[in-house]
Amino acid sequence: SARCDHQTLTSDAPLARTRTPTTTLGRSSIVMAENGTDPVKAVELGEPAKEEVVQHEAAKYKAVEDADGVWKMGTMPVDPAQGFKAKEIQLFSFARPHMRAFHFAWLSFFIAFTCWFAFAPLMPIIRPCLGMTLKQVFAVNIASVASTVTTRFIVGPLCDKWGPKRCQTFLLAWITVFVLIGSAVSSVFSLAIIRFLIGFGGATFVVNQFWSSSMFCNEVVGLANACTAGWGNLGGGVTQMLMVAVYVAFLKGGFGKCEAWRPSMIVPGGMAGIVTVAMYLASDDAPRGDLNHLYAAGVMQRKTAKDSMMVGYSNINSWLLGVQYACCFGVELHVNNVAATYFAIRPSFGVGPIDAGVVASLFGWMNLFARSAGGFFSDVGNKTAGMRGRMWAHTICLFFEGLCLIVFSRMATLAGAIPSLVVFSFFVQAAEGTSFAIVPYVEPTALGGVSAVVGAWGNIGAVAWGMLFLFGFSGNIPNGFATLGCIIIASAFFTFFIKIKGHSHMTGTLETTESYGGKETQ
Repeated sequence: SARCDHQTLTSDAPLARTRTPTTTLGRSSIVMAENGTDPVKAVELGEPAKEEVVQHEAAKYKAVEDADGVWKMGTMPVDPAQGFKAKEIQLFSFARPHMRAFHFAWLSFFIAFTCWFAFAPLMPIIRPCLGMTLKQVFAVNIASVASTVTTRFIVGPLCDKWGPKRCQTFLLAWITVFVLIGSAVSSVFSLAIIRFLIGFGGATFVVNQFWSSSMFCNEVVGLANACTAGWGNLGGGVTQMLMVAVYVAFLKGGFGKCEAWRPSMIVPGGMAGIVTVAMYLASDDAPRGDLNHLYAAGVMQRKTAKDSMMVGYSNINSWLLGVQYACCFGVELHVNNVAATYFAIRPSFGVGPIDAGVVASLFGWMNLFARSAGGFFSDVGNKTAGMRGRMWAHTICLFFEGLCLIVFSRMATLAGAIPSLVVFSFFVQAAEGTSFAIVPYVEPTALGGVSAVVGAWGNIGAVAWGMLFLFGFSGNIPNGFATLGCIIIASAFFTFFIKIKGHSHMTGTLETTESYGGKETQ
């Protein structure tokens, strides 16, 4: 059968069994296992022997070998050695299970991100209406990202147990409720509480990455993860423009300046509700169906959240990548929260509160392709130098992210600030893409646990940078950005300490008899 160039061991690969027969009698065909009995191999004389691929009759989706020896589910080529994961991204396909999961993964995170930061572009308007100080704005921003930390640690292992579709459905339903309630806030305290509760939905990112990692072969997982996460993060840019446009529409419709933002929250809340229902009814957890069914039928070995947590949390590489993720995704969250306010309050920019949201949206719009570019660079590095190539791509993106933020902090006019913001944004998103191109390799048997640690550190970073600005630079935001840029540059060198079993690293190779994907230097 056709396989990816390098067979790999993934969390469910042992259950998609492959065997190399010793005979050369003929071509293997698939015989479904019935009533728990071992499959029987059938051969036809006159053709070279091929590997036998065993599929369980209870699997919802099954692969078929075509005349060219390529295993496919529908039109999607898959690798039986990797649990029937997709070997390519068919962008304009919505077929189940792979591409349907791909599109719901990014769309659900996109909607969650739009809701999560729906208040941010309106803060220059909400702030005087609620009588908030700049420090109170920073405090509310911190509340909006702090709650996500714990949720991300928890939801990752739960994906292994319950499946990504169920976890994502619950989180998006939660967001829907509290975004709608958010239109009724009447004080700084109630605003902080609502944004704190909405922040739990930020854990949709961990589910997003778990889901796409579960569906795509290791040779394309970097790009797949980067696309689903990047297009999801795009919600941070869209919401900057969307919420301002909706606010202006209600303003023109007769609502007052301090009232028009309230009904505006109905739009993102309604979008979230629609996607929640559609996702639950029309998508799948894994290449062979929903995990609960696959566990119950014995197609896949049941995993526990505890096992995933213990394995993923105990791997030092998870934490090193997490610190670096705090310096890219954590920075993105922080900038999403403060960008509109920064452009509105700095006199030299000469931007009003509505236009400030439009300018700030440029930062988020780079997610349309920048994070995918990071995943692509990582995959190219993997083809040329194995894991070392992925790590160099990651290090370079982080270094230039920090450098570009320092440059942005020195810009005092829009003519200089906008181009530097765009370039800075490119490297922020690209570094996120290179981060999660490495994550699936850290501990394949505990992908949920690893994703949880790395993803949670993104929000830990956002909290830390919010604290940095609240207590150190609330009166001098440009210097705060410059300081943050130096921290990011320092984090780039953490890659030299990351050593994944069976893979090359920045200075050598960690020898082992096990391997997991990629072209390795042994």
